[in-house]
Amino acid sequence: MDVDVLSDTVHGLIREHRIPGAQLSLYRDGTLREVCAGVERIGSDALVSPRSRFAYGSVSKVFTAALVMQLVEEGEAELDAPVTELLAGVAGHTRVAVDHPMRRVTLRQLLSHTAGLVSDHEGAPLRSPSLRRYFESVVREGHFGVPGSTFSYSNTGYAVAAYVIEVLTGQSWWDSMESYVARPAGLDLAFVEDPRTGRVPGATVSGHAVDARTGRAEPVDFYCESTLAAAGGIAGSATDLVRFGRAFLGEGHEALDADIADPEALAAMGCAVPAADPFGLAAGWGAGWGLYPGGDVLWLGHDGTLDGGSCNVRVDPASGTALAFTTNSTTGLAAWLDLVGELHRTLGLRVGHYEQPAPAGRPYHEAAALTGEFVNGELAIRVSHESTGGTLRMDADSGVSGVLSIGSDLVFSVRAEDRDDVLFSGRFLSSGKGRPADLMQYNGRTLRRAGAASRQAA
Repeated sequence: MDVDVLSDTVHGLIREHRIPGAQLSLYRDGTLREVCAGVERIGSDALVSPRSRFAYGSVSKVFTAALVMQLVEEGEAELDAPVTELLAGVAGHTRVAVDHPMRRVTLRQLLSHTAGLVSDHEGAPLRSPSLRRYFESVVREGHFGVPGSTFSYSNTGYAVAAYVIEVLTGQSWWDSMESYVARPAGLDLAFVEDPRTGRVPGATVSGHAVDARTGRAEPVDFYCESTLAAAGGIAGSATDLVRFGRAFLGEGHEALDADIADPEALAAMGCAVPAADPFGLAAGWGAGWGLYPGGDVLWLGHDGTLDGGSCNVRVDPASGTALAFTTNSTTGLAAWLDLVGELHRTLGLRVGHYEQPAPAGRPYHEAAALTGEFVNGELAIRVSHESTGGTLRMDADSGVSGVLSIGSDLVFSVRAEDRDDVLFSGRFLSSGKGRPADLMQYNGRTLRRAGAASRQAA
């Protein structure tokens, strides 16, 4: 495989999508190939190198999941045992009521987004980060859904998993990530936020917000709440991601210098959980990895964004292939979608990719039944009539906005106006307890119409 082809592809994509800098790392046929393009920060002469650290965003979750698998391998935890049993002997730990849904939550559910927790929960402001207090606030917040019944992407669940890690290891999640994963595997990882005394965040590239109208890129700082670090607070290079991914490849392809955990323990991360139906996000989900179709096989993978950066990783254990793509721009996701197509066209490599479902049947005309606000924890999406034309518009707190196209099957698509017109899909559903469309699934999250019966309270 000619590395020049990869280099030309990446350089072409960053020009087209106005990305200041990017990395592509590909391990295939027993060989690692690295491509670096652009600068770490707009206006800087610091070129992106193989060691430049990019924010991983939600890809950080696979590292947290792998740390849990180490504890499972060592007999310190069980994936299908209630997490409250692991916390029962902790001094100062708040007791969870016998009838509270948290009593039924397991580590497998936390890692597969099937624990019934809200998508995001900041918790009460604290002078210093405390995952124990965060866990207590999650218990008080109550559950969004029944544990083990459905998929709803949850950063909150990974923060709870991080608390369990702290209890089992006797040290902070940050210390555990360094001592259990990064140092033993030889990974040059950093943290976007590091609350430990005397520590400062690791050096990373700058994120960039790109104006869709002018194409101008403005630097922005990466930021992640300390309590959500396990869900989105790790930074590193594309090559570090590939080295991590090689631990999941078949015999003869696994990286000898990336000793993450026993293959049998790691396998649970990619074993589809029956309750995990991540409509609009992936084809399935395990205890850490998403599952993405690539030809006749399912690739392990995860995608992440954070404050002007993007990260994508895919692993095919069957063929011994792993790749990662990092950018420092809000337009990185659109570039990734184009990269998947280019790799297929130029190299015949069918990277695992989830095709967004398209609305089917006639356009849905009963718009009045769909307007309103849908919420999941601190995430809110408003569906309203456009001022002209009578069409429906979606505006999310996350910044994604656009006109909805809705089929008679209540599946919808929206082109994100501020995300390089990337296409997202979702669907409206009925819980059977209210209006015909009192639930919305979007980008893996399940949201409930505001005012409808919601949480299972403490």
